[in-house]
Amino acid sequence: MGVQEAREGFRTDVPRTVENVEEALENLGGEAAVVGEELGPRITTRAAERAADEARAAVSGPVVLAAEGREWTLTPAEVGGALTFAPGGGEIRAGLDEERLRAALGDVFSALTVEPVEAGFDVGGSVEGSVEGSAAGVGVTVTPGREGRRIEEEELLGAMRGGLFEGRREYRVPVATVEPGLTTAEAGRMKPTELLGSYRTDYTLSSDKSDERMENLSMSSGAVDGTVLAPGEVFSMNEKVSGLDYNASKVIVDGRETTADGGGLCQVTSTLYNAVNEAGLDVTERSPHYAQLPYIRPGLDATVWFGGPNGEGELDMEFENTTDAYVLVRQYVAESGYVYAEIWGQPNGTKVRTWSEPVYRNADSAEWVTYQTVKKDGEVLYDGVLHRDTYGALKDEKGRPIPADTVPVAPTNP
Repeated sequence: MGVQEAREGFRTDVPRTVENVEEALENLGGEAAVVGEELGPRITTRAAERAADEARAAVSGPVVLAAEGREWTLTPAEVGGALTFAPGGGEIRAGLDEERLRAALGDVFSALTVEPVEAGFDVGGSVEGSVEGSAAGVGVTVTPGREGRRIEEEELLGAMRGGLFEGRREYRVPVATVEPGLTTAEAGRMKPTELLGSYRTDYTLSSDKSDERMENLSMSSGAVDGTVLAPGEVFSMNEKVSGLDYNASKVIVDGRETTADGGGLCQVTSTLYNAVNEAGLDVTERSPHYAQLPYIRPGLDATVWFGGPNGEGELDMEFENTTDAYVLVRQYVAESGYVYAEIWGQPNGTKVRTWSEPVYRNADSAEWVTYQTVKKDGEVLYDGVLHRDTYGALKDEKGRPIPADTVPVAPTNP
């Protein structure tokens, strides 16, 4: 690595030099003086030699990096590719381009960087019969988490910035342990162990008893079943059940019974909505049906609709896990004639009772008021109206009205 010697320069004062030329012409003189000033080099040969010595030291041999019982080698050419030279203040400084140095260290970073793995939950076992509240029926086991590892990048680069130009050839790569967001121990403490709330609805009460609707009930229940929610996580029914290949069966559109894909989704949604209420979780979005339905008590229903092509008009049922532990959602269709929904978690002393009563029912419409009492460790936290709903009269597929006061009223959690 050679150094070009510095030399002085000269800056011409053009206006004054022109004046001298013009004066020489007027006086018929043969010479005109060039006016200007001598310029010293901004970087002296000595300063350049110092920078060259530093650079020579940096590339004087292979660089060995070691960690975790392994070694990696950077060639002088790889180190040289990361060198920079920056003039300033009469000096020129040798330095390192950190991006190019990181690229040269790519194999080191790849070998030593390990992403942490969060602990999780494996949901297995049959849900049939688990409504009795047996912890064995929940079938939740913890999948172990794993620590990760990262290179303490700034510490390593700082050591190389200082050491390479002094000729240092060996470096220890500093690494640190990265804990997963959820450790195995935390998952064990926070896993669902007890039944917090459950509900069931009778699918034989629906006016549509077709195999297509039954398949839709099973398909959507299966999409929900096994969902695990972290503390503070929000569940969206539409996110779980949209996009499946549903069968055409009876649905309500604009107050009229018709046939379309997805009939039965609202029974699954309504069943889960009530289990969530019983578990004491916060329902953040819920919409009633247009009309009363025979399989769910008015005021306790919840409908969903995926909306238009861009999601306009979407109706969802959402709830938040407001406990300090993980909760598990179980949902299934039993041969006994019921759709079941269960919320499993850790006991927190919360007891909830939700019920509804009619304000009025006539042929054209009905109004229901839904009440809720929430107790925690025996203390009443809330006792009052949860919401009020007004239902219209439904028309069947032939357009014939079904008087609102003739729709059978389903019991609460039959």
